[in-house]
Amino acid sequence: MTIDERQVPQGLPEDLSDLLSEVRHADVLANDPCTREFLQAGERLLHDVLVRDAEDKPGRARVPFDELLACVSRRQVVDEAEGSWTRPGGKAGKLTESAFRYRWNTQAGFLRDLAIYSLRSRLATPGQAGKAASLLFETDTDSGHGAFDEKIDCIAYREVLNLKNDKAFRLQMIFQAILAHDDQVANALRRVNQAHVAAWKEFYADAFARLGLRLRPDVSWDDLAHALHAATEGVVFQALLPETRHLPPSVRPLDHDKQTSLLAKIAMAIILAFTDPGDGEPLRDAVRQLAGPPDGPAQAGAGQTGRPFSR
Repeated sequence: MTIDERQVPQGLPEDLSDLLSEVRHADVLANDPCTREFLQAGERLLHDVLVRDAEDKPGRARVPFDELLACVSRRQVVDEAEGSWTRPGGKAGKLTESAFRYRWNTQAGFLRDLAIYSLRSRLATPGQAGKAASLLFETDTDSGHGAFDEKIDCIAYREVLNLKNDKAFRLQMIFQAILAHDDQVANALRRVNQAHVAAWKEFYADAFARLGLRLRPDVSWDDLAHALHAATEGVVFQALLPETRHLPPSVRPLDHDKQTSLLAKIAMAIILAFTDPGDGEPLRDAVRQLAGPPDGPAQAGAGQTGRPFSR
C-alpha cells in the first residue's frame, strides 16, 4: 500500500491546512504526503500506548505505566518525599533510592500501586448520596430549594461541581480511558463504580419510598442507579473542559448563575421515564406508544390529547 493510497482514511477531511497549527509553511506542507505519514505514524504510536483496548495483547509499545507516568520518575519521587518527610518524633528524615528499591523491584510496580493509591478517596464510602438525602428532605425553606425540581437542580449542580474539582475523580477518568487493560487497576476502578452506584441506589430507593413513588415494572433500582451514574460521569467529563459562553446556559455542564447543571435535566427525564405514573405500563410499552402502532401511522391529533397515543 502506497502513502497516497492510505493517506486519507475514509470519511476524514483531506485538507489539513486548517487543522494543523504548528507545521511550518502549512499552506505547502500541511497536505504533503510525508507530513501526513509522520502524523499517521505518531497516531499509531498513541493508539499502541494510550488507547489500547482492555482485551488487546501487549504489542511493541512499552508498559503503559512507563509511557503515561514517565514524569513520575524514581528520582523525582525520592526528591519530593525527602523534601517533605518528617520521621516520627519530629526529626527530619532521609529517604533514598535504595529505600525505594527495597519496597518496589520495578518502577512499573510502583506506578501501578501509585495509580491504585491515588484512587483511595474514591474507594471510600461515598458521602454525596447522604448529603443529597439531607437536601431532598430538609424542611428549611429558606434554602431557596423547596420544590422537587429545584432540589434536583441543586443536587445535580453540587455533584457535578464536586466531582469536577475532585482530583481523584479526574485521575479515575484518565486511568479508565488508558489503563483499563491492567487487571489490578481495572479491579480498583470497578470497586469505585460499585461503591458509588450502591450508595446512590440506596438513596434512590429511599427517596422513592418517602415520596410515595414506584418504578415501572420493567426497570429496577440497578437500572436507575447505573443510568444516572453514567449520565453523571458524562456531564462531569464535559465540565472538565474550560468554560465557554458560546453554549446556551441550558446545555452547559454547570450553570453557576442558576446553580444547576445539564445533569439536572437528564436526571429529571430519567426519573420521569422510570416512574410509574399509575398505569402500571412497562417503560418499553410507554415509549412504543409515542410512535403509534407498529403497522400504521401515529394517531392523528394525538399530540393534542393529555397523553399521546394512549390506549
